[in-house]
Amino acid sequence: MKIPEGYILVKESDYRALVKRNAELEELLSKCIKRIDELEARLNKTSNNSSKPPSSDGLKKVVKNNREKSNRKPGAQPGHTGSGLSLMKTIDKTIEHKLSGKCDCGKELSKGSIINVEHRQVIDFPEKLTEVRDHQVEVKKCSCGRIHKAVCDYTGRVQYGDRIKTFLIYCNQYQQIPYGRLQEFVGDMFGISISDGLIQSTISDCYENLSETENQIKEALLTSAVIHNDETGMRCENKTGWIHTASNQTHTLYFYHPKRGNEAIDAMGILPFYKGTSIHDRWSSYDKYDCIHGLCNSHLLRDLKFMHEEMNRPWAEELKELLQHANQKKQKGNITKHFRTRIGNQIESIVTKAMRREPRAESIPGKRGRKAKGKALCLLDVFRDRINQVLLFLEKDEVPFDNNLAERDLRMIKLKQKISGCFRTRKGAEYFCRIRSYISTIKKQGRNIMDSLAQALQGKPVNLAYCH
Repeated sequence: MKIPEGYILVKESDYRALVKRNAELEELLSKCIKRIDELEARLNKTSNNSSKPPSSDGLKKVVKNNREKSNRKPGAQPGHTGSGLSLMKTIDKTIEHKLSGKCDCGKELSKGSIINVEHRQVIDFPEKLTEVRDHQVEVKKCSCGRIHKAVCDYTGRVQYGDRIKTFLIYCNQYQQIPYGRLQEFVGDMFGISISDGLIQSTISDCYENLSETENQIKEALLTSAVIHNDETGMRCENKTGWIHTASNQTHTLYFYHPKRGNEAIDAMGILPFYKGTSIHDRWSSYDKYDCIHGLCNSHLLRDLKFMHEEMNRPWAEELKELLQHANQKKQKGNITKHFRTRIGNQIESIVTKAMRREPRAESIPGKRGRKAKGKALCLLDVFRDRINQVLLFLEKDEVPFDNNLAERDLRMIKLKQKISGCFRTRKGAEYFCRIRSYISTIKKQGRNIMDSLAQALQGKPVNLAYCH
């Protein structure tokens, strides 16, 4: 038999082997393309379109800003009142500048009448920033032979006062200055030497004195209509632990635990007993608790942006615009029941159409169990199954659009990690969480931090049961 030009003769077994091999290569190529798409999408994730922190963006990463450029010039706008230093009412020292000499007419200026005195105040540190108080404790001997000493609160031969100790707590726990740098600063600024032991014992005393205050913060959060919950990783004892937060507009509670999930949340003692509204991200551990749940829409907006820009899903942009429109209406106070129903119906329509078009996960031969859903389907499931939690901010005036309050509270934890790197002991993490809870709550309530820390160090912390 003559073989046509361009063809070759092969055995049937070889042909079948080639067909099988070609199918295997096509399947492998399909998997590789899918994997490459997943890895490229992962590389394109930034803090702007996902929950990654800004520090992970790097120096060369171009971050796309959601803000639109306006025609206004930089700086203060017309009508801005501005602010500046005002004359102080309390004066520590007065320095008079007298006129002397003669006028051009020949008369002595010192004999002229004063028509005005201009005040030019200078606010500065005194030359000596510390004072040494020598407590002379009188000791007397009675005729009967007994020795008597006068009463004095200080027992040591030389010690530092409460103001210096308060300053150490303020610098270390609030301003995040590590021990070494704090010791250098105090030495340069005040000319005194501070040991590690003094800083540690001062922080320990403050921690012990705030035990009841921590319970007050818990009680205030448990009775709050809305609280915000979140958590972040923190290295402690050479392992990754977790600092959890529960907060509202007036109170903040931090809690350290080696675990991230329900064991840690139970130990914190808030959500297991809370019956109000908890705002959080989609971390599944929060769903266990018997309270009203509201989702953080800022997280959803970032995920939708990623889906639209990096995975080319048009429905993501539609959902993003709907959420932003709803938030703008909420800020203007124009929410009606009809508007809430209309937004819900629009989201349902978009999600239904998108789920029909979204490709389903393919079965892998020889692999048992449920087929893994893609990120797009998982995000659509949120809008389908948890739409009431997504739109809870439209139902209740007190419920915010996002969980930014908790994220702002945790920002100081990440700053602590960047400066110090870790906690060497669990006790150090617990010290930091309790004292920082007190400081954050004090700050939210508009109180003076230094004065409040001084009261805590003296065993009389501010009553934080209620916000006055």
